[in-house]
Amino acid sequence: MATITRYSPGESTDALHAVWQATFGADPVRALAAAKIHELLNYPTARVYIAAVSDEVVGWALTYTIRSGCEPDAKSQHLRGGLGALLVHPSHQNQGIGSALHSVAITELEIAVRNSFGLSTPPPDKGSIQLGSVFPRIFPGVPDTPREVAFFKNRGWDMSARESDLYGALPTAANLEQFTAPAEEKGVSFRPATAGDRVELIVMEYAEFGEYCGWPDLYPVFFDAGRQADLHLAVRGGKIIGATIAAMPGSPAHERLAFPDSLGTVPCQARLISGNACSVVACVGVGAAARGSGAGVGMTAAAIADLTRRGADGVFIDWVNMRGFYERFGVAEWWGYITASRVVR
Repeated sequence: MATITRYSPGESTDALHAVWQATFGADPVRALAAAKIHELLNYPTARVYIAAVSDEVVGWALTYTIRSGCEPDAKSQHLRGGLGALLVHPSHQNQGIGSALHSVAITELEIAVRNSFGLSTPPPDKGSIQLGSVFPRIFPGVPDTPREVAFFKNRGWDMSARESDLYGALPTAANLEQFTAPAEEKGVSFRPATAGDRVELIVMEYAEFGEYCGWPDLYPVFFDAGRQADLHLAVRGGKIIGATIAAMPGSPAHERLAFPDSLGTVPCQARLISGNACSVVACVGVGAAARGSGAGVGMTAAAIADLTRRGADGVFIDWVNMRGFYERFGVAEWWGYITASRVVR
């Protein structure tokens, strides 16, 4: 019989890392460094539950909470929960340990989400928990394998869309100029952000994408870190009409995502992963009035070209549900997921 205990922040995570490696580490591009696991498990919003048999760690569950909307939106200050990961060592699977971890983690998440309703004005009558998490993130859903999907479906999750993380080597073989030219002919230009863009860019993000959990709130973090060059803009008539995170290693995006750093260090030619400077493209968005101008396609192409000039030898594009949009730039699915959620009342 396994016992479930709460991890105390700051304690060693070596045994938890060993469970990760036993579960996913056979594939070198899915292996994670011990330091990265420790960082993810010790994020301020993390809670970790450990399953042990005879004092041997055999599994763990990781949860996160995040504001359900963006910072200026009074009605969305309550928390959204995420079951960020649930792992059981292969030698101890099919013994009820995963179910026990799931039960404890979801119960605690439901309490945290429900108790946060008073943070919003007016308080909501319901909240949500997702499989996976927003930021920080290992997975945006459950890995799309029959075993994993069935496990969560059988425990009451509303399984929904299939989404992907993408990866491609840089420089890409695609001709990126063909994607920037149509928008440029319509007066759109593309460039990295500067410190002087902060106010206009953040106002645009909150106005256009304020309903997205975690997305607009990440942009100020880049400015605070002095990493505004990791943001790429679409500009027309002197006004910012779109933006994307296009970040080199060491960025706030790399801190919050599990895999880009690993993709930059592990040789795996079969996956086109062979470098040591994996960049991240995320939170790509163009304002409603400028959509249809080619600004989104052009901005993404310009951002990838800029990352290549800055020395990136790969690009990780996270949590994608638009089939075909990014593949034109020479990237392909790296890992597929099924997203899922459940309501908290």
